[in-house]
Amino acid sequence: MPNIGTDVNQIKISSLNHIQGQPDVVNLLKVSLESYFNSRASAKPENMPSFGPVLLVGPSGTGKSLVSQALHSELANLNLIESNGESVSSVGEMAAILLSATNDTTIFLDEAQSINNKVQNILLTAISERKLFLPRGGSRKSSFSVPLANFTLVLASTHEYQLQDALRNRMRIYCRFNYYSIEDLTNIVKQRADSLSWKYENEEVLETLAMRAKQTPRLALNRNLQMAYNVSTSHNHEMITMADVEEAFKLLKIDELGLDTLERQYLRTLLNGSTKLNVIASKTGLPVATISNVIEPFLLREALLDKNGSTRMITEKGKQHILHTEY
Repeated sequence: MPNIGTDVNQIKISSLNHIQGQPDVVNLLKVSLESYFNSRASAKPENMPSFGPVLLVGPSGTGKSLVSQALHSELANLNLIESNGESVSSVGEMAAILLSATNDTTIFLDEAQSINNKVQNILLTAISERKLFLPRGGSRKSSFSVPLANFTLVLASTHEYQLQDALRNRMRIYCRFNYYSIEDLTNIVKQRADSLSWKYENEEVLETLAMRAKQTPRLALNRNLQMAYNVSTSHNHEMITMADVEEAFKLLKIDELGLDTLERQYLRTLLNGSTKLNVIASKTGLPVATISNVIEPFLLREALLDKNGSTRMITEKGKQHILHTEY
């Protein structure tokens, strides 16, 4: 069978049944969908219910965007408007999105915590009253309302408590995503490789790709599986071999735990005696926020790092890993 494509993202998720590793999220959404469709069946045209709004929360890379796409397909909505919280920076931009939405539209806003307060206020009114209030004649003191369609709103956030309480509490369906087990990630990699008709030497290939993905599908697929495929095709192999996988990780400089160059540099800085966050940031050339929000979470989960306030300490496990890694 010929390859369907050469990119892991050429496969689109069209059903919640395709989502693996988040059973609580999937079950919650399936029950909500069943209730919604039953309500629609008995509702009068002028009183059609809306689905949601939905809030998807959890770490980056754990599948929130994929679930939003699957949900859009399950609802059989015709239009999908996707944007990012940082991109919707003005009331005018949010108003344009809301006014373009129809009853068959899903609006998906990723990283919703980045939406500023004024725009969040507009969004709050839109979902609570299904109206958009616009200034009359350019005056801020006088306004008129525009009715909005019965669209579906899905917000995704890595830091949901940075959303306004009023907006967060208006979200009727609240789904929390967790990190993935190696078994679930292996199944996800297998599902995607099989969908693309990418052959692989054995199950160990899939498990190795999963084990170095920091418990997230995004890294397992977009980085690990894609690079292994690229290496395999560069050698004209008919399947992804374990040798291809090892070469891919050497090119990426990803070690056995899934750590990259920056994370190992961070641990080596601790190993050399630096413990204060501002000093570490200076020596690594990384912003403090990047260290706290991007570098440290996985190191803490893997017990490679301890921290107390602004003080960081490498653990014995962290020391042994750095001393024995080949990169």
